[in-house]
Amino acid sequence: MDKRVTVLLPNGRRQNVNVTANMTLLEIMETACSKHGYDAEEHCLKFHNKVVGLTQQFRFSGLPNNCVLEMEQTEKRRTLSNVLVCVQLNDGSRQQADFSPNDTIWLVVQKLSGSHVNGYESPVIVYMRSEVIGQEQMRQTTLKSLGILEGRAMMRLIDKKPEDLKNQANVYKAPTAKPRVDNDDQPSTSRSAMAAGGSGGGGGFALTSNMIKNLKRTAPEENASGSEPAKPSGESKQEQQPQPEAPKYDWGSGSGYSMHSPPERNQDKNEVEEIPGRAPPVVRVIGPRQAVLFSLDESKKNADDLPDSFFDLTVNDLKMVLRDLKRTSSGDDDAPLLTAKLRELERQKTMLAKLNQYKDCVLRIQFPDRFVLQGIFKPHEPLSKVEEFVREFLVQPGDQFHLFTIPPKKVLPSDETLLELNFVPNAIVHFGFLKDSLNAASNRFVKEQYMDQLTSEEGAHYAVQKYRLTRATAAGSS
Repeated sequence: MDKRVTVLLPNGRRQNVNVTANMTLLEIMETACSKHGYDAEEHCLKFHNKVVGLTQQFRFSGLPNNCVLEMEQTEKRRTLSNVLVCVQLNDGSRQQADFSPNDTIWLVVQKLSGSHVNGYESPVIVYMRSEVIGQEQMRQTTLKSLGILEGRAMMRLIDKKPEDLKNQANVYKAPTAKPRVDNDDQPSTSRSAMAAGGSGGGGGFALTSNMIKNLKRTAPEENASGSEPAKPSGESKQEQQPQPEAPKYDWGSGSGYSMHSPPERNQDKNEVEEIPGRAPPVVRVIGPRQAVLFSLDESKKNADDLPDSFFDLTVNDLKMVLRDLKRTSSGDDDAPLLTAKLRELERQKTMLAKLNQYKDCVLRIQFPDRFVLQGIFKPHEPLSKVEEFVREFLVQPGDQFHLFTIPPKKVLPSDETLLELNFVPNAIVHFGFLKDSLNAASNRFVKEQYMDQLTSEEGAHYAVQKYRLTRATAAGSS
């Protein structure tokens, strides 16, 4: 489609000018002035009462097709000044000199790189988006026709054939959107999906080809045997409502390590787990805040009694792992970009939700000798209260110490609350003296009088459950 511009002259006449994409606005005004006898150096162009730059090309000026430009006389005549032109060669070297806007491109090339251009078969000058190809076109093109009237200009001299200039080196292709699978329980069996799920989850769980084969083999059998007869409409409506499922594996979040908590079941969440025919574990409270002390070495000995079949990965476990990895990766991809204020608002909402849900916080302080001190605190209490609690049990309470989380090691500030540190509802922190010589594992950190009152790790869990059940019962009765 032909493009044209209408120039409204000072005498009231209109002049239509056919333009090209690389044509400058100065050439448009000169064409109109030459037909009506005006001096182009004494006039300017306006569009909607705004002066437009004469050096820009029509394609980059933002002017629409068939627009009307008003030509007005300027207060003083435009004077041409020398322009500093720099030419970059193929080897990266640059040559520069001053030229008049009326000089041709061929004169510029001969003066700055005459020895190089003589050996070129098809010399090409590239300026901005304009290309001047061949010696013939360079002799006819001036700096003024390219919009170079003042200041500085940078050009590039290359040796390329005209047909090679049409080849585009890198063409961006938008990635095709893949259809999302709504069924979270259906595993993805392609290797690329496994790799994407593994990197998104961050749990470091290895999925082998044998597991995938077993999953393929057993999945149709379960679907065939799992079919049940039709149920009443009332029951089917209730079953169709999606129920949120708790993730089977916790990939880790927050500042401190999260203690393992059992998944939600259909029983009362304040109910204390007790196995029939088995006595509850012994709990020895050694101080305020329901303080108990246990050893990780003893817990490891008890854990070694588990049979080998306990660690076998079943098909259902693999399905849950794939479901959790898929949810985690999709949540990262679909997450919108948030500003600092929105992130702070989300953080405050999360803190308020935790404050309404949890009335206490369980902290475990692990010493270098693998003894763990457990206490119950309020979410709004600062970390300094935890330090005072720990100091009561130390052999050397006068020495300076700090609490930190790993990995990586991060020393916790004493003035922040447990809620701000993301320690609600429970977390594990580590203890260390400021003097490294006191942190040897062979040293004793807790007073000897508490070593005879150790509780098992199972008893520590039982103490927390019993404490929360007592609080819930008291709150319900009141």
